[in-house]
Amino acid sequence: MSRAGRSMFWFGFWVLACGIFLMFFPGMKLRVAGITVSNDVILRIQGMVLLFLAIYSFVAGRRPEFRPLYQVTVYTRASALPVTAAMVLRLRANPLIILFTVVDALGALWTALALRADRKA
Repeated sequence: MSRAGRSMFWFGFWVLACGIFLMFFPGMKLRVAGITVSNDVILRIQGMVLLFLAIYSFVAGRRPEFRPLYQVTVYTRASALPVTAAMVLRLRANPLIILFTVVDALGALWTALALRADRKA
């Protein structure tokens, strides 16, 4: 497994944990950020989507031919933090939700650095 693949693989566990919490305990994760919802069905569906994305990360992380996916995820995961921060500012949401995206940004940084190290190796 390449360094970048390893970062993708391990990032899948974060996505898996988020998916499990949203699918089976949607209120618990949102209460941390002070968010209340009247219908948790959509959150459970989002949790299912995250579970599927975690599986993709596990599979892709083990296959070096998925390198273009690793590269794309650097940009998409890194964008989660500023996009969420802008939504917090614009919609006056609880800033605690930004903490959920810090892990995404750190995962993107890890993958970017791993891609660079793989290129040099």
